[in-house]
Amino acid sequence: MRQQDYSLSDWIEEKVIRGYYTFTIEDVKNNFPQFSDAYIRTSLYRLTVKKKIISPWKGFYVIMPIEFALKAVVPPVFYIDALMSFLNKKYYVSLLNAASFYGASHQRAQTFSVMTEAPKLRNTTKTGTSILFFSKKDIPEKFIRKHKAQSGYINVASPELTAIDLIENEKHIGGLNRACTVLNELVDSIDFEKLDDEFFTLAPAPIYQRFGYILESVLGREELANKIKSKMPFSTTRNIPFKIGKSIKDCEIDRKWKVIINQEIEIDE
Repeated sequence: MRQQDYSLSDWIEEKVIRGYYTFTIEDVKNNFPQFSDAYIRTSLYRLTVKKKIISPWKGFYVIMPIEFALKAVVPPVFYIDALMSFLNKKYYVSLLNAASFYGASHQRAQTFSVMTEAPKLRNTTKTGTSILFFSKKDIPEKFIRKHKAQSGYINVASPELTAIDLIENEKHIGGLNRACTVLNELVDSIDFEKLDDEFFTLAPAPIYQRFGYILESVLGREELANKIKSKMPFSTTRNIPFKIGKSIKDCEIDRKWKVIINQEIEIDE
């Protein structure tokens, strides 16, 4: 029994030496066909209790890097690419976590946001970290960047895609105030000259109306807002609320962007 335990531990240590920090239950079964399923489950459970490995998803394991051993919490950025490969899902790191790659980290995100192709995965809170999953019908490869992470490369939303996602999902990141605060730091990373018709297919038209209004009236970036306006392949003819789900009674309307101003914004410095 002890020899078998050592063999599995030794196999894991060898993976680390070779620079591999993730594995699946199938990997273990393939490498140890002499072990029963029950024995493998018990052995992996013991290693989990000892904080030698963590399991952020059923059947998927992460070997605890020594630099994270003290807190026994591995940041999802360390293993997200391998996890998405295991789940066979196209993905990108999104929202506040994506913004942090471009210096717009104003407040540390308490969760890790990942956009995947539909159908949406269930959110998970394991091993000290919450991963929130969002979904799109199609993952826009053109607006995804490869960023170097500690264990390889991961897919991260471009600044342009991040901006649109922040506005579209503002209720999931703390509201419009927080979205605008992050956009204020993110906007200088956006290449407004390269925005094309494909950019305007990333979200419904009202999202771009809100984006233009935020740029011009909230952030005071009228020149950039005008670039958005000039590139829009559709006209803004319908009045839309700035804050969805909030009363629009007696609210002023921004005539240029057709935005009903039903929430005032205070940017956190």
